[in-house]
Amino acid sequence: MTTPKNHSALLAAALLSAAAFVPAAAWSQGSGLSPDAMAAYGGRWSTSCADASAPTLQVRQDMLIAESGKRRVVGQKPETAHSFFGNSQPPAHFDVALMSNVDKGGAMTFLVYREARGQSITLDAAKPVAGQLGPDLMKLRYWRCDGAARAATPPAEPAAANQSPPPTGSPAALAQGPAMQKAWRAALGTRENDRWLVRREGPAPEPQWVTVDGTRYLLHAFCKPHDCHDNNAIALYDQGSGRIYGLVQRNDKNTLVGAPPQALAPQLEKLWREQWRQKN
Repeated sequence: MTTPKNHSALLAAALLSAAAFVPAAAWSQGSGLSPDAMAAYGGRWSTSCADASAPTLQVRQDMLIAESGKRRVVGQKPETAHSFFGNSQPPAHFDVALMSNVDKGGAMTFLVYREARGQSITLDAAKPVAGQLGPDLMKLRYWRCDGAARAATPPAEPAAANQSPPPTGSPAALAQGPAMQKAWRAALGTRENDRWLVRREGPAPEPQWVTVDGTRYLLHAFCKPHDCHDNNAIALYDQGSGRIYGLVQRNDKNTLVGAPPQALAPQLEKLWREQWRQKN
Protein backbone atom coordinates (compact mmCIF):
# COMPACT_ATOMS: atom_id res chain seq x y z
CA MET A 1 0.00 0.00 0.00
CA THR A 2 1.37 3.44 -0.98
CA THR A 3 1.23 6.07 1.75
CA PRO A 4 0.94 9.82 0.97
CA LYS A 5 4.58 10.20 1.99
CA ASN A 6 5.73 7.42 -0.34
CA HIS A 7 3.58 8.78 -3.15
CA SER A 8 5.27 12.18 -2.86
CA ALA A 9 8.68 10.55 -2.96
CA LEU A 10 7.83 8.55 -6.07
CA LEU A 11 6.43 11.65 -7.82
CA ALA A 12 9.57 13.64 -7.05
CA ALA A 13 11.77 10.84 -8.43
CA ALA A 14 9.69 10.68 -11.61
CA LEU A 15 10.00 14.45 -12.16
CA LEU A 16 13.77 14.30 -11.70
CA SER A 17 14.00 11.40 -14.15
CA ALA A 18 11.97 13.30 -16.77
CA ALA A 19 14.05 16.45 -16.29
CA ALA A 20 17.19 14.48 -17.11
CA PHE A 21 15.94 14.02 -20.69
CA VAL A 22 15.09 17.69 -21.34
CA PRO A 23 18.62 18.87 -22.33
CA ALA A 24 19.04 16.01 -24.84
CA ALA A 25 15.65 16.70 -26.42
CA ALA A 26 16.34 20.42 -26.65
CA TRP A 27 19.78 19.78 -28.20
CA SER A 28 18.45 17.41 -30.82
CA GLN A 29 15.90 19.94 -32.05
CA GLY A 30 17.80 23.17 -31.99
CA SER A 31 21.54 22.73 -31.56
CA GLY A 32 22.58 21.57 -35.00
CA LEU A 33 23.94 18.25 -36.18
CA SER A 34 24.32 15.31 -33.83
CA PRO A 35 27.73 13.78 -33.01
CA ASP A 36 26.85 10.79 -35.20
CA ALA A 37 26.00 13.06 -38.14
CA MET A 38 29.23 15.01 -37.65
CA ALA A 39 31.24 11.79 -37.62
CA ALA A 40 29.57 10.69 -40.87
CA TYR A 41 29.46 14.00 -42.75
CA GLY A 42 31.42 16.69 -40.88
CA GLY A 43 34.41 18.52 -42.29
CA ARG A 44 35.56 19.89 -45.63
CA TRP A 45 34.20 18.90 -49.04
CA SER A 46 35.65 20.17 -52.31
CA THR A 47 35.58 19.84 -56.08
CA SER A 48 39.32 19.16 -55.79
CA CYS A 49 40.57 18.38 -52.27
CA ALA A 50 44.21 18.90 -53.29
CA ASP A 51 43.50 22.43 -54.58
CA ALA A 52 43.06 24.98 -51.76
CA SER A 53 41.50 27.49 -54.17
CA ALA A 54 38.79 25.12 -55.45
CA PRO A 55 35.11 25.67 -54.53
CA THR A 56 34.52 24.23 -51.06
CA LEU A 57 31.73 23.19 -48.69
CA GLN A 58 32.02 22.91 -44.91
CA VAL A 59 29.77 20.84 -42.67
CA ARG A 60 29.93 22.12 -39.09
CA GLN A 61 27.85 21.20 -36.07
CA ASP A 62 26.07 24.59 -36.07
CA MET A 63 26.27 25.67 -39.73
CA LEU A 64 26.74 24.72 -43.39
CA ILE A 65 29.08 26.84 -45.52
CA ALA A 66 29.53 27.09 -49.29
CA GLU A 67 32.39 29.24 -50.58
CA SER A 68 34.44 30.00 -53.64
CA GLY A 69 36.93 32.86 -53.69
CA LYS A 70 35.32 35.83 -51.92
CA ARG A 71 31.81 34.35 -52.18
CA ARG A 72 30.58 32.76 -48.94
CA VAL A 73 27.05 31.59 -48.09
CA VAL A 74 26.27 30.35 -44.56
CA GLY A 75 23.28 28.25 -43.51
CA GLN A 76 22.30 28.13 -39.84
CA LYS A 77 20.72 25.43 -37.64
CA PRO A 78 21.51 22.43 -39.86
CA GLU A 79 19.56 19.20 -39.49
CA THR A 80 19.42 15.84 -41.24
CA ALA A 81 16.54 14.58 -43.38
CA HIS A 82 16.61 11.04 -44.77
CA SER A 83 13.15 11.51 -46.32
CA PHE A 84 13.99 14.74 -48.19
CA PHE A 85 12.29 13.53 -51.37
CA GLY A 86 9.07 12.53 -49.60
CA ASN A 87 7.11 9.88 -51.47
CA SER A 88 9.21 10.34 -54.63
CA GLN A 89 11.98 7.89 -55.45
CA PRO A 90 15.30 9.45 -54.34
CA PRO A 91 18.20 9.59 -56.81
CA ALA A 92 20.56 6.63 -56.99
CA HIS A 93 23.08 6.45 -54.11
CA PHE A 94 21.29 9.20 -52.12
CA ASP A 95 22.22 9.00 -48.41
CA VAL A 96 20.88 12.02 -46.54
CA ALA A 97 19.97 15.71 -46.89
CA LEU A 98 21.68 18.25 -44.62
CA MET A 99 19.24 21.17 -44.46
CA SER A 100 19.88 24.73 -43.21
CA ASN A 101 18.43 28.25 -43.42
CA VAL A 102 20.25 31.24 -44.92
CA ASP A 103 18.91 34.34 -43.13
CA LYS A 104 15.66 35.33 -44.88
CA GLY A 105 16.72 33.85 -48.21
CA GLY A 106 15.42 30.37 -47.47
CA ALA A 107 16.89 26.89 -47.45
CA MET A 108 20.35 25.69 -48.47
CA THR A 109 20.60 21.90 -48.57
CA PHE A 110 23.60 19.63 -49.02
CA LEU A 111 22.46 16.37 -50.70
CA VAL A 112 24.89 13.64 -49.66
CA TYR A 113 25.53 10.61 -51.87
CA ARG A 114 27.46 7.48 -51.00
CA GLU A 115 28.86 5.23 -53.72
CA ALA A 116 31.91 3.13 -54.52
CA ARG A 117 33.97 6.21 -55.42
CA GLY A 118 33.32 7.78 -52.02
CA GLN A 119 30.97 10.35 -50.48
CA SER A 120 29.92 13.41 -52.46
CA ILE A 121 27.54 16.38 -52.13
CA THR A 122 25.44 18.36 -54.58
CA LEU A 123 23.64 21.59 -53.69
CA ASP A 124 19.93 22.32 -53.56
CA ALA A 125 18.64 25.76 -52.54
CA ALA A 126 15.69 28.12 -52.53
CA LYS A 127 15.76 30.51 -55.47
CA PRO A 128 17.13 33.56 -53.53
CA VAL A 129 19.89 31.41 -52.02
CA ALA A 130 20.67 29.81 -55.38
CA GLY A 131 21.15 33.35 -56.69
CA GLN A 132 23.69 34.05 -53.93
CA LEU A 133 25.55 30.82 -54.67
CA GLY A 134 25.54 31.32 -58.44
CA PRO A 135 25.11 28.65 -61.14
CA ASP A 136 28.79 27.71 -61.07
CA LEU A 137 28.57 26.49 -57.44
CA MET A 138 25.11 24.96 -57.81
CA LYS A 139 26.06 22.60 -60.64
CA LEU A 140 29.25 21.16 -59.11
CA ARG A 141 29.84 17.92 -57.18
CA TYR A 142 31.91 18.14 -53.98
CA TRP A 143 33.95 15.23 -52.60
CA ARG A 144 34.70 14.61 -48.93
CA CYS A 145 38.20 15.65 -47.94
CA ASP A 146 38.17 14.72 -44.21
CA GLY A 147 37.67 11.53 -42.25
CA ALA A 148 37.86 7.88 -43.19
CA ALA A 149 36.00 8.50 -46.48
CA ARG A 150 38.61 11.03 -47.67
CA ALA A 151 38.38 11.47 -51.45
CA ALA A 152 41.15 13.87 -52.45
CA THR A 153 41.53 11.84 -55.65
CA PRO A 154 38.48 9.61 -56.21
CA PRO A 155 39.39 6.22 -57.66
CA ALA A 156 38.94 5.83 -61.37
CA GLU A 157 35.65 4.51 -62.69
CA PRO A 158 35.55 1.24 -64.65
CA ALA A 159 36.89 1.39 -68.19
CA ALA A 160 34.60 3.14 -70.65
CA ALA A 161 34.05 -0.11 -72.52
CA ASN A 162 32.24 -1.52 -69.47
CA GLN A 163 29.98 1.50 -68.99
CA SER A 164 26.52 2.02 -70.41
CA PRO A 165 26.28 4.71 -73.08
CA PRO A 166 24.94 8.06 -71.86
CA PRO A 167 21.26 8.77 -72.50
CA THR A 168 22.12 11.54 -74.96
CA GLY A 169 23.68 9.08 -77.40
CA SER A 170 27.09 8.81 -79.03
CA PRO A 171 30.13 10.97 -78.18
CA ALA A 172 29.98 12.47 -81.66
CA ALA A 173 26.36 13.53 -81.19
CA LEU A 174 27.09 15.03 -77.77
CA ALA A 175 30.14 16.91 -79.09
CA GLN A 176 27.95 18.65 -81.67
CA GLY A 177 25.03 19.20 -79.28
CA PRO A 178 23.94 22.58 -77.92
CA ALA A 179 24.82 21.83 -74.27
CA MET A 180 28.52 21.28 -74.93
CA GLN A 181 28.70 24.18 -77.38
CA LYS A 182 27.10 26.55 -74.87
CA ALA A 183 29.54 25.48 -72.14
CA TRP A 184 32.51 25.88 -74.50
CA ARG A 185 31.41 29.35 -75.62
CA ALA A 186 31.01 30.46 -72.02
CA ALA A 187 34.48 29.12 -71.14
CA LEU A 188 36.10 31.01 -74.02
CA GLY A 189 34.39 34.30 -73.18
CA THR A 190 32.53 36.74 -75.40
CA ARG A 191 35.70 38.45 -76.67
CA GLU A 192 36.89 35.33 -78.48
CA ASN A 193 35.90 35.48 -82.16
CA ASP A 194 38.27 33.09 -83.93
CA ARG A 195 35.72 31.04 -85.92
CA TRP A 196 37.43 27.63 -85.89
CA LEU A 197 37.95 27.87 -82.13
CA VAL A 198 34.51 29.20 -81.18
CA ARG A 199 32.56 26.76 -83.35
CA ARG A 200 34.90 23.74 -83.05
CA GLU A 201 34.23 23.07 -86.70
CA GLY A 202 37.67 22.27 -88.11
CA PRO A 203 39.21 18.82 -88.75
CA ALA A 204 38.80 16.56 -85.74
CA PRO A 205 39.48 13.00 -84.59
CA GLU A 206 36.48 10.97 -83.44
CA PRO A 207 35.21 12.28 -80.04
CA GLN A 208 35.66 9.75 -77.23
CA TRP A 209 35.04 9.12 -73.54
CA VAL A 210 38.02 9.44 -71.17
CA THR A 211 38.24 9.15 -67.37
CA VAL A 212 40.50 11.65 -65.61
CA ASP A 213 40.96 11.60 -61.80
CA GLY A 214 37.73 9.67 -61.39
CA THR A 215 35.56 11.92 -63.57
CA ARG A 216 34.27 10.80 -66.95
CA TYR A 217 34.68 13.41 -69.70
CA LEU A 218 33.91 13.67 -73.37
CA LEU A 219 37.16 14.46 -75.18
CA HIS A 220 36.80 16.52 -78.35
CA ALA A 221 39.96 17.47 -80.25
CA PHE A 222 39.78 19.85 -83.25
CA CYS A 223 41.99 22.22 -85.22
CA LYS A 224 42.09 25.13 -87.63
CA PRO A 225 41.54 24.06 -91.25
CA HIS A 226 44.82 23.77 -93.21
CA ASP A 227 46.88 24.67 -90.11
CA CYS A 228 46.36 21.85 -87.62
CA HIS A 229 49.91 21.59 -86.30
CA ASP A 230 50.11 25.15 -85.00
CA ASN A 231 46.45 25.93 -84.26
CA ASN A 232 44.55 23.21 -82.43
CA ALA A 233 42.70 22.47 -79.21
CA ILE A 234 41.12 19.86 -76.97
CA ALA A 235 37.97 20.18 -74.85
CA LEU A 236 36.99 18.01 -71.86
CA TYR A 237 33.25 18.08 -71.12
CA ASP A 238 31.62 16.64 -67.98
CA GLN A 239 28.07 15.90 -69.07
CA GLY A 240 26.77 15.50 -65.51
CA SER A 241 27.87 18.87 -64.13
CA GLY A 242 28.15 20.86 -67.38
CA ARG A 243 31.77 21.77 -66.61
CA ILE A 244 34.18 22.10 -69.53
CA TYR A 245 37.95 22.57 -69.62
CA GLY A 246 40.30 22.92 -72.53
CA LEU A 247 43.78 23.57 -73.86
CA VAL A 248 44.25 25.72 -76.96
CA GLN A 249 47.42 26.10 -79.01
CA ARG A 250 47.74 29.11 -81.31
CA ASN A 251 51.00 30.11 -82.93
CA ASP A 252 53.04 27.78 -80.71
CA LYS A 253 51.48 29.16 -77.48
CA ASN A 254 49.34 26.99 -75.19
CA THR A 255 46.44 28.47 -73.17
CA LEU A 256 44.17 26.76 -70.64
CA VAL A 257 40.42 27.34 -71.01
CA GLY A 258 37.66 27.12 -68.39
CA ALA A 259 39.89 27.63 -65.31
CA PRO A 260 40.69 23.92 -64.77
CA PRO A 261 41.77 22.83 -61.26
CA GLN A 262 45.52 22.86 -60.76
CA ALA A 263 45.65 19.06 -60.59
CA LEU A 264 43.90 18.76 -63.96
CA ALA A 265 46.30 20.97 -65.94
CA PRO A 266 49.00 18.28 -66.42
CA GLN A 267 46.30 15.84 -67.58
CA LEU A 268 45.11 18.35 -70.18
CA GLU A 269 48.69 18.75 -71.40
CA LYS A 270 49.08 14.97 -71.64
CA LEU A 271 45.84 14.53 -73.59
CA TRP A 272 46.73 17.42 -75.89
CA ARG A 273 50.09 15.83 -76.72
CA GLU A 274 48.43 12.49 -77.42
CA GLN A 275 46.05 14.15 -79.88
CA TRP A 276 48.26 16.71 -81.62
CA ARG A 277 51.88 15.61 -81.23
CA GLN A 278 52.10 11.84 -80.92
CA LYS A 279 49.55 11.29 -83.68
CA ASN A 280 50.66 14.07 -86.02
